[in-house]
This record gives sequence, structure tokens and C-alpha cells, in this order.
Amino acid sequence: MSGLELPEKTKESSPAGQSSDTGIRPGGLGGELAAALRSNSGPAARQVGMFALFLAVGLAVGLILAWSTGHSPTVVLGNLFEGSFGNAMSISYTLSFAAPLLLVAVGTVICMQAGQFNIGQEGQVTLGAVGAGFVVFNIDGPGIVVIPLAFVAAAVAGGLWAALVALLKFTRGVNIVVSSLLFVFLAEQLMVWLISGSGPLHDDGEGVLGAGTASQSPTVPAGSRLPTPHLFGLDIPSGFVIAVVAAIVVAWVLRSTLLGYRLRILGHSPVVAHTIGVSESRIGSLAVAASGAFAGAAGAVILLGQSFQLHPGTASSIGWNGLLIALAARTKTGVSAVLAVVFGAMIAGGGLLGSDNVPVDIVNVMTASIVVALLCPPVVLVALRRRRQRRAAQVTA
Repeated sequence: MSGLELPEKTKESSPAGQSSDTGIRPGGLGGELAAALRSNSGPAARQVGMFALFLAVGLAVGLILAWSTGHSPTVVLGNLFEGSFGNAMSISYTLSFAAPLLLVAVGTVICMQAGQFNIGQEGQVTLGAVGAGFVVFNIDGPGIVVIPLAFVAAAVAGGLWAALVALLKFTRGVNIVVSSLLFVFLAEQLMVWLISGSGPLHDDGEGVLGAGTASQSPTVPAGSRLPTPHLFGLDIPSGFVIAVVAAIVVAWVLRSTLLGYRLRILGHSPVVAHTIGVSESRIGSLAVAASGAFAGAAGAVILLGQSFQLHPGTASSIGWNGLLIALAARTKTGVSAVLAVVFGAMIAGGGLLGSDNVPVDIVNVMTASIVVALLCPPVVLVALRRRRQRRAAQVTA
């Protein structure tokens, strides 16, 4: 046995009715689409062509929306580029916004490679920021000590929050999609309590907005903020460097280690994994906890490198967008890095559009078009393949 190639008899021996936690039958259309999202689903030229088609349609919809609201499509595209890649400062902003998105996406890749569908990254990002906050607001010390401790606390907080979801699944049979989604709202309410009133992270007078009354934390001390080294003529956010290193390490682990092999074999077939001695509960729980840990680290990047303060909107949909990136990248870490930069560019460019009174919804439509452009081709190709198979069967009959 080499890689994930299994003998045909072994593949066929998996019960057709065996279902995963998502309720998708491996032999049905849902299972085929899930496999297509994890791998190539057609000739490269056809996939690229379909991607370009869907992307052009999506961008056209966004530009038509801009035109219909009285904004020049040319100005919209120009401002998007200027705000994201137009100069060194714009590039720095783009990489800064991309960093937490990439961390969330990398953790999601681990989870999905193991066949687990944790969608609670938004809550795990929130608690990661809270964990980092407990460190930076309570420990006085040099940044070289406080910052690593904050990242450890953030990863532990996010990992434990995700581990609770895994515990519910593997001990009580609770659907992981449902429980992880519900835990998002619990995390948000928990943070609001911590930063409000007499909460341990409430701002007692040193905050920027409504000190002492608003639901917010103090500001992060200057010495505990992530540095931004000047490299290659650019200010490169250290959070982005951390995210890229994490993506490289995860890609290596998934491709070249025994643990990565076990994760992948579990994701391809729990039945085969059980046959060769891979524990679904242990490896699956590890994957879910790891995804939460990476999301928690993303929360630390947000707090120490962007917002510098906890408030109810700290996560800023980073968890949801990171999940979309992993799905659109079909669980490829390299593609996730590229898409994280694209999403970061849309966020940075959208800020410049906002200064020109262009509705942010236009940017959201364009961003959504990128996701649709990446998700639709495998779905359409699978549908076309099944249609050809049905026609072939009818001709044979």
C-alpha cells in the first residue's frame, strides 16, 4: 500500500450506506461532491476555463451593482487595486488582513483532511483573542516573553473550545456541524460578559471608546503588540510571517508524516481507517482540536496586530471567511495562502472604497464571487460527469 491508493476490493468493501457525521453517503452525490472539493475533478484546462467564467460573471454582477448605485465600475476597480496593492502601505494592510484568515484556513484544512466538519471557527477565534487578552492585560514583561505566552494561551483557548465539540461528537454522538455552530454564539456571549461591567477583562478607564462604560477591554500595551519588520522594501506584518510558516509546516505534516497519513486515510474512509488500526475518536478529536488551536492563534493575531482591544466585533467574520477559504481551496494549504491574500486584498481595498462612500456590500458581492468561482467548477463538472454516465447507461441498455 502506498500513499492513499487502496486495492479495489478494499474500496468496494465499504458499505454503501455507511454515513459520516455530516450525513453524506460515500456512494452518493454528496460524497462525490465532497471528494471533488478535496481533489481535482476534471481536466486542468476545463477547470481553469470554468473558474474564469464564474469569476467573470461574479465580478460583473458586483460592477453592475456599483453602476446601479451611481458609482463608476472603473473607479471601483481602481480603488480596489489602489487600496490593496497600490503602494507599500496598501500591501502591508493586505498582508495584515490575510494573516488571521490563513491561520483559520490552515486549521480547517487539518480538520477536513480528517473528514471532520468543524464550522465553529468564528467562536474559536473569539476565545483565542480572549485567551491572548488574559495574558497581555495581566502580565507585565518584555514583548519577547509576553507575545509567545499570548499565542500559547490563544491556541489553548481555541483548541479546548473545539475539543468540547469533538467530545460531544465522539462520546454522545452530537452532530459536529450543529454543535460547533452553536458554540459560536456561546463564545460571543462569554466574551461580552468578560469585557462588560465587572468582568475581568473590562476596561476601567484606559480604553479609547467610552472608557469604563462600553463593553470593551483595555488597549494592548505597545510593548506587547506584534512587530512589523521592514523587509524587501515593505513593512511585513509578523502575523503574516507566522501564518505562512504555519501553512508550510502543516503542508509538510499532512504530506510527509505518519500522522498526516492517518488524518488523510480517516478522511477518505473511516471504515478502512478502522481496519488498519486508526482510531477515529482519537485522530478525529486531535484534528478538531488542532483546527480550534489555529483559529485561536488567529484571534491572537487580531488582538496583538490589528484591533489592539477586545470588543464584541473582535472576530470580524474572520472565522467564517477562513472556513470559506479552506473550502474554496479544496483543503490545499498552498491555495489557501493565495486565497487568504486575495481576501485580505478585498478587505484592504474595501476600506478605500468606503472612504469614497461606496457601499461595502459591493465588496462583499465581489468577494463572494471569488468563493463561488472556486466552488462551482467541481460541482458542475461532477454533475456533467454523472449526466454523461446516465446517457451512456441508457445507450447501453
